[in-house]
Amino acid sequence: MVKNSLAIVIPAYKVKYFDSALASIASQTKSNFKVYVGDDCSSEDVKSNVDKYAHQLNIQYTRFENNLGKNDLVAQWNRSVRLASEEWIWLFSDDDLMSPGCVQAFFDALDMTKGSHNVYRFNIEMIDARDQVICVKDPHPTTETGYEFLQRRLRSKSLSAAVEYIFKKDVFEQNGGFVNFPLAFCSDDASWIAFAGDKLIYTVPTEKVYWRSSNINISSVKGLQQQKIEALLNYSLWVIDKFKDVPLNEVETWFFENLKYVYGKLGVIKKYELAKRLSLIFNKSKLFYYNKLLFGGKL
Repeated sequence: MVKNSLAIVIPAYKVKYFDSALASIASQTKSNFKVYVGDDCSSEDVKSNVDKYAHQLNIQYTRFENNLGKNDLVAQWNRSVRLASEEWIWLFSDDDLMSPGCVQAFFDALDMTKGSHNVYRFNIEMIDARDQVICVKDPHPTTETGYEFLQRRLRSKSLSAAVEYIFKKDVFEQNGGFVNFPLAFCSDDASWIAFAGDKLIYTVPTEKVYWRSSNINISSVKGLQQQKIEALLNYSLWVIDKFKDVPLNEVETWFFENLKYVYGKLGVIKKYELAKRLSLIFNKSKLFYYNKLLFGGKL
């Protein structure tokens, strides 16, 4: 493993915005990185997009024989990351964008901090299908612990996705890859906390990453509410287990705020089951309250 080497890893499946994503990588002012594309057995022509940039980027294309991401998106992330042998990994996506100075800014930050952090990140803005910015939140603090990051996320004080983080390959392997929840919901947040360990998460002060909210990513797909709810429950349990002093009411509030966005038509039995699980996680005396809330439909 070459010290201070960088891999940009793209677990690819969709091509609608893939050319734009690759163009933003090709426009970097510093080019000392390698791009790895892990084609998740896509029915779309991922390779032709890669070939277009073969003379502009140091890029390696791998087509996997099975569509793993359909059933286990985190496993697709993991196998794509394991294509790379570089010290630092930037898990990017097939539809997001990075500003031209991101790679240079990362190496500048790495040099300034002497590589003393396990996780580096950029600030992020949300864009729509037409590349228009639709959401901006306050910048991340320059440094914070994993627990401080968790607190800001529970209180919806920050905008965070998977694509603006760069992490050490070693800590990825030490943790057995990304924390795995259904549909990769909350897997990124849990993983940054796990990867950071006892070190601070460092924010690169310049340049930005643009996360695309479109109707073709998993977060927008309808009919997956049961898996999304399961992910929210699993993450809640993961947080409570990892941080014994985390206020349960904050996790509960976060859960119901996120449940609003994924709550679909659940049958009577599913609602009763969910209420029981919530009472076991947060407050056994609130079973009646959870049932009333779920059956009332006013989340």
